[in-house]
Amino acid sequence: MLKTIAFIKGKKWTSLMIKRVYFGNWLRDYSQALDVGTLTKCQSDTLRILVWILSFLSFGYATGEFEVTAERLGVYRPEEHIDNPRDYADNQDARKFDPRLRGPIQPSELQIDPETGMKNYIANERLGIATSAGYVKFSLTRSIHFGRLFTSGNNRGRDEDIAEALRCLGQALHCMEDFGAHTNYTELVLREIGHRDVFPHTGTASEINLRGHRVFPLVTGTFGMVDFLHSVIGEATDHFAQSEVEQMDTALGNAQIQNKEAQTSSRSGPDGVGGSQLSSMTGLLSQVPGAGDLVKQAEDLQANSDAQARASAPAANNPATFEGPPGSTSGPPGPNIPGTSIDPVKTLASIYPILEFRDKVAKAISATIEKIPGLQALVEKITETLTLFVLGLLAPFIRPIINAVSDQLKNGSSGVVQASGRHQYEPWTDPHCTDPTHSLLSKDHFSNILNAPAGQVASAIVTYVAPRVIYAWENPNVPVEQVLNDVTRVFHHPAMRDHGCELHRNMFSTVENWARSRPDGGQNLNVLLGAQSVRDGKNHTKSADSESQGFAGLPGMSGIMGKGGHSAGGQGQGSHGFPHIPGVGQIPGVGQFMGGGHGQGFPHLPHMPHGFPGAGMGPSREISDADATNVQNLYPGTQTQYDSTRPHPNPAVGYGLQPEQSEPYQQAPSPSQQYQQGYPPPQPSYNQGGPQYGYYDDPPKY
Repeated sequence: MLKTIAFIKGKKWTSLMIKRVYFGNWLRDYSQALDVGTLTKCQSDTLRILVWILSFLSFGYATGEFEVTAERLGVYRPEEHIDNPRDYADNQDARKFDPRLRGPIQPSELQIDPETGMKNYIANERLGIATSAGYVKFSLTRSIHFGRLFTSGNNRGRDEDIAEALRCLGQALHCMEDFGAHTNYTELVLREIGHRDVFPHTGTASEINLRGHRVFPLVTGTFGMVDFLHSVIGEATDHFAQSEVEQMDTALGNAQIQNKEAQTSSRSGPDGVGGSQLSSMTGLLSQVPGAGDLVKQAEDLQANSDAQARASAPAANNPATFEGPPGSTSGPPGPNIPGTSIDPVKTLASIYPILEFRDKVAKAISATIEKIPGLQALVEKITETLTLFVLGLLAPFIRPIINAVSDQLKNGSSGVVQASGRHQYEPWTDPHCTDPTHSLLSKDHFSNILNAPAGQVASAIVTYVAPRVIYAWENPNVPVEQVLNDVTRVFHHPAMRDHGCELHRNMFSTVENWARSRPDGGQNLNVLLGAQSVRDGKNHTKSADSESQGFAGLPGMSGIMGKGGHSAGGQGQGSHGFPHIPGVGQIPGVGQFMGGGHGQGFPHLPHMPHGFPGAGMGPSREISDADATNVQNLYPGTQTQYDSTRPHPNPAVGYGLQPEQSEPYQQAPSPSQQYQQGYPPPQPSYNQGGPQYGYYDDPPKY
């Protein structure tokens, strides 16, 4: 999708650039792992370790701009996903578990804005509450700032600046792309064009008078993190579907088994430890010019991993017990994961050198390819061996954490799922209901009839938003607030669309054209999408059940999880997969165990970005130049320093001060001279009289 949009003048979209955008988008999905249900069970750093390894398996890199820092990951915030915050945390103050979580809901947040016909939490910035429009403005303010540093700053052309600009663009697109799938926008458009029996997902008596029009309000669903928790963490009551964390554990375990088998067959390592996997790795590295220092590092990392495996072995059969949530009087003492001797902070420090080693090797390979062509066979062998070696190194550190916390995390997610279930049918039973649940309203799943038009709406949004942000990068004289006001017009009720606005026209016509293109011209939509049909689940098609719902975006690496790969798997062998890691498909047992033949592969993530490869909008969109034969070219490596294992003094996500109750992201503006020095930009200021965005003490100079 992004490759069809003009990039910075003189440059083009590369696969790495797209990965950086998608990384920002992906992080907002996985921030949902840090919420009340999970943070009452273990520390945030424990969860961050698991997300970090999932990111590594998805992107192939885990340091530099792809490091999952605490600041970049953040926590679950409803406004980042346009989620309805009703009954969030059972109306308790979630900040007692993590100060970054939001506070109790204010009644005004859930009311309908009479000016726009939308829920206030979507885009009403007159109330001083957290809104999705505010989050988008916050994210794009950062993106434009770092984009301008890259194009026009004193140190223009710095790679870290464009990486941060792209990541912030990705997190903003995440929120906006959800508009078609997580609201009742498509249903309201269908009603506007004459399909008056289409169910709006609100009660029969919830119509409002919107500037002379009798319409149902535009709403989103509650408990938006439910599908995510089910997919990534799983539920205690679910004994069939395998969560992403469990699949990650399987991949690590099989790599560990293969390494042990290699050790048994070939005792070539020091003191009989390390075996042929280490020998294979060091032997291959010795053939790469300039990689001599990596041989010694590989040996040291293997020794540390073996020591960790021996240390954790006695506790393997002793399940952890949890006394209470962190911060409570009955909570676990000390820094360790309850019931274990595992300190997540120390684990982070231990795994970072392993991930850094992997990135260094990939960087060395990339540099070698540029200088010495014709080494394709050697490169493929190194990448496969490297993957097995690195996963084997990680396993003794990561698998004990998974074993210690998986059951507790499942119990935590089950509580959220059960709370969602209590409200499922309120739009049918309460005539005044304007708070449907996400699971029934969302169009993320391939089987939903409205999945395709919702995805097309997301594409129309990206096509409109991305060029305007990129234009602002290149033109520092364009007022930031002008761009922000333009792009946040995404948030609108179709009955209030501006016929003079290109974005509104394109979004509306996308749904209208989809309806008319159906074989019957859309005549049966009133039946298929009527109230009773939706309640009975007839708005889902059986034919879509066999489609794989790809975990992430790089095609061509489907071997890890099964034959179907990440795109539409018509033979029922689709899989979610960790497609960015060459060689993982060679781990014994992973392919047949993950691919499964159940058709669905991974359960679909609720907030996968539309318009990106693997997104929830029908068969995944593939990047033409990303395949198994040139995957090693897609990751040029870390050229500059972005973060370390310690939090950077300027937070990567840039929240500044912790949000107070429902107020978003407040931070005092920085002096203008800091702009040229690469500091984060002034953050949006939210005032009762109306928010001010993009203003500086003095105009920035480049």
